[in-house]
Amino acid sequence: MTRFRPRAAFTLIELLVVIAIIAILAAILFPVFAQAREKARAVSCLSNMKQIGTAEQMYVQDYDEKSFYRASATAPSPWRSGAVITDANQRAQASWWNLLMPYIKNGQVFTCPSDAGPTLSKDLNLALTIKRSYMALATAESLALAQVDYPTDTMVITEKWDKDYSGVRTDSWIEPFNGDFSPDSHVPERMWTAGNRHQGRVSATFLDGHAKALSPGQILTSKYISGCYLVYAYPSTNMGITNPSTAPGQPNICDPASFPHFSYP
Repeated sequence: MTRFRPRAAFTLIELLVVIAIIAILAAILFPVFAQAREKARAVSCLSNMKQIGTAEQMYVQDYDEKSFYRASATAPSPWRSGAVITDANQRAQASWWNLLMPYIKNGQVFTCPSDAGPTLSKDLNLALTIKRSYMALATAESLALAQVDYPTDTMVITEKWDKDYSGVRTDSWIEPFNGDFSPDSHVPERMWTAGNRHQGRVSATFLDGHAKALSPGQILTSKYISGCYLVYAYPSTNMGITNPSTAPGQPNICDPASFPHFSYP
């Protein structure tokens, strides 16, 4: 007669060991999954930048080889283009993203997937439909291609933070002469305005149309990438290498008195 031995059950110790192993694996794998998701979002953001760069190229070719302009609400304009548009609605229609929209035809391109709070901005019909994560460099505003010696190093669009310690950020333009690329005095690993949200890097579009992710160090050590050389070469009333920054604790990084590695001819 065959005897059947009762099946042994898991002991409490064995169950605890299995649970501990699962917890360890989860602790190891979850950050990896999070990094992989962020990497995918960063790639998508860079793709947006490439599309914006292509649109900028087409705009430049259609408008006498000049980059988009920055309109002022008051005359005389303190900006390089000298454009004055007193009507707020017309000024919104002339914003850089609306100047590029006919070439992009997709407002979603202006949204970074990693941006938790993109700025609601007006479209060509003045409706708040553009969820905007990006801003243009004032240093490249209204320049002709012939004026730029290093188009592959001339940044025209980059990312912005959605908020900082002072509140929500809605910047349309980034100004290195106002400390926008300098480290945030409250959170040093962040740049003040430029949104280096992709594992410390920030996506950017260049004048020749290519897109690239940059570290703060790459920007702060190059007078061309930062736009400071263009501030020196083509200043305006509100834009100069020795203009004092209006942001407390955020210096004008173009000023050689504070940043001697930025030397000018």
